[in-house]
Amino acid sequence: MVRGIQFLLLYYFVTLINACSLPSSGEGVDIVFINGGIYLSNESHAWAEAIGVHDGAIVMIGSNNDIKELIGSETNIIDLQDKMLLPSFHDGHAHIEYGGRDKLGCGINGRSSDISIRQQLNNCATNLDHRIDGWVTGGGWELYDFPDGAPSSEMLDEIFGDRPVFLSDAFGHNAWVNSKAMELAGINSTTVDPPNGTIVRDINTGKPLGTLRESAMDIILKVLPELTVEKQYESLLLGIKEANKFGITAFIEPGVDHALASLYKNLEDNEDLNARVMLALSPISELPGSVGPELFELLAEREQYRGKFINPDSVKVYIDGVIETRTSTLLKPYNDGSNFLPFYKQEELELLFQKLDKMKVQIHTHAIGDGAIRNALDAYEYAFLENGPNNNRHLIVHLQLIENKDHSRFGELSVAANFQCLWCYPDPYIGYAEDAVGKDRVERFYPVRSLQKAGAMLVGGSDWNVTSLNPLEAIETAIRRQDPYTDNGPTLGKNEEVDLYTALDMYTRNAAYVMRLEDKTGTIEVGKRADLIVLDRNLFNIPTTEISEAKVLLTLMDGKEVFSLL
Repeated sequence: MVRGIQFLLLYYFVTLINACSLPSSGEGVDIVFINGGIYLSNESHAWAEAIGVHDGAIVMIGSNNDIKELIGSETNIIDLQDKMLLPSFHDGHAHIEYGGRDKLGCGINGRSSDISIRQQLNNCATNLDHRIDGWVTGGGWELYDFPDGAPSSEMLDEIFGDRPVFLSDAFGHNAWVNSKAMELAGINSTTVDPPNGTIVRDINTGKPLGTLRESAMDIILKVLPELTVEKQYESLLLGIKEANKFGITAFIEPGVDHALASLYKNLEDNEDLNARVMLALSPISELPGSVGPELFELLAEREQYRGKFINPDSVKVYIDGVIETRTSTLLKPYNDGSNFLPFYKQEELELLFQKLDKMKVQIHTHAIGDGAIRNALDAYEYAFLENGPNNNRHLIVHLQLIENKDHSRFGELSVAANFQCLWCYPDPYIGYAEDAVGKDRVERFYPVRSLQKAGAMLVGGSDWNVTSLNPLEAIETAIRRQDPYTDNGPTLGKNEEVDLYTALDMYTRNAAYVMRLEDKTGTIEVGKRADLIVLDRNLFNIPTTEISEAKVLLTLMDGKEVFSLL
C-alpha cells in the first residue's frame, strides 16, 4: 500500500488522558515518536504519524504538529524516519522457559546434515555448561534428519561415552537418548511401552534404538536430575529476552506447574519480568494425563501467582500427539489402518470442560488431528449447554487437520483458533504427513482462511521452542503459504492464504483479547499501555517475501525499553 493511501486513513487524536498522568510544564512526556508509519492495529486498520508516551501509557495519537505540545526538556524524541511502529506482538502459545533452557543446553539446529549434527554434538561434549549433574541435555533435532525419524544411540554413545544424554526433538514429542541414559532409566529389550508412548526398537532384535516417543520420554525424565533453581531462573530470563528481541511482550505459557508458576512470580517480584504472561496451568507440566485432582489443587492455589503482569486463569489440556508420528486422533484411520486413541474418554473430557468452564478459567486445548479437534469442540459444546454462554475465551491450539463440518463451530462456540502459522507450508515434514494420511488430507492442513470465513477468531502462536519464535516469519508464511526462507516454492492448502491485516491481527489485538489484555494492549489507543515495537521497514510497502527479513529495532513494554538496536 502506498504512503498516500495509508495516510488517507490517518487517525488524529488530540485528546490527552487524565492530566494527572502528564508531567509538569516544561518537562514534557517521556517519549514521542514522530515521522512514522504508525499502524494502530484497530478494526479500522488506521494509521497515524506521531504518538506520545508517558508513565508507561499512550497519551496522544496524532500528527507531528499535534505532538509538539508534549515535547519538553526531558522528552526522548524518536524520529522514525518512515520506519513502522505498531503494537508489540503477542504469542498465543510459547514454551518460553523451555526455549530459554534450550539456549542453556545442547542445541541441535534443524535442517542439519549428519556432519553438522556430529559437529554440534562434539561442541556440546566439550562444554560443561550443557550438563546437569553429569547429564547432557538439550534438543532441537528434526525427525527428517534421520531415517524413519528415529536416531540411534550409537552416535551419542560414540561422542559422549558414559555420560547420559537426553535430547528432545524440535516437536517436543520425541527424545534421542544414549545407552547410558537408558541403562539408568531401566530401559531394555523387555521394557513394555507405556500407555500413549513408544520405545522405538530394532525390528529384528527388539533392542531399544535410542528414540522415545510421547509418554515413553517420561521413563527418562523420572531419573533426569532437575535444573537448580538458579539455572531455571537464568533459563527463563533468557527465554523472555529472546521474546523481547522479536518484539514479543505478551504470551501464553502452556503447561505450567507449581515450580514454573513460582519461577514467574519470583521474576516479577524481582522486577525481572519484561512480559505479560497468561499461565496455562497443568500440575505435571504439559504432559498428557494431567487433569486429575492435582489440577484442581493447583487451581485452588493459583492466587499466589497472580501479579501485575501474570494471569493464572488458564488451564492446559493435552488431547493427542502429532500426525507425523501417528499419535494424533483422526476421524478416519491413517493410511496403514491404524488410529490413535485420545488421551481421555469423551465423557470424562466433557465433564472436565464443564467443571473448568464453570470455574471461569480459560481452557487451552492441544488438538491436532480432526478426531481430537472434534472431541474438543464436543466438550466445549457440552460445557456451553450445561453452563450457558460466558466470556472465558477458550481456545484450541495447533489445528493441523479439521473436518470441514467443524469450521463453523469455532465461531458458534466462541472458541478461538490458535494457529502456528510458520507450519502453513510444505516443510520437510510433509513427506511424513503424506505417508501417514495421504496428499488429499495434507492439502487441508491448517485451514486459516476457511476458519476466518466461517467466523472464527484467529490467534497466532509460535510453539517455541518447537519452531522459531519470530512472529514475522509466521506472518509471512500465513500470507504466502510457502517457505518463508525462500522466495518461491510449493504452497500448502488452496485458497488458505490470509492478508497482512489479518496476520497482524492474529499476533496483536486478537491474541491480546484471548489473553484478557484488550483493555491494556493489542492496539494503539490513548490510555492503553505503551507496549510497542519499531520495525526497520513498513511491512505494507515491501514485497511479501521480505516480511520475514524485517528486523525489530525497538521493543517497549509498559513504556520501558526491553530491547533496542536504535
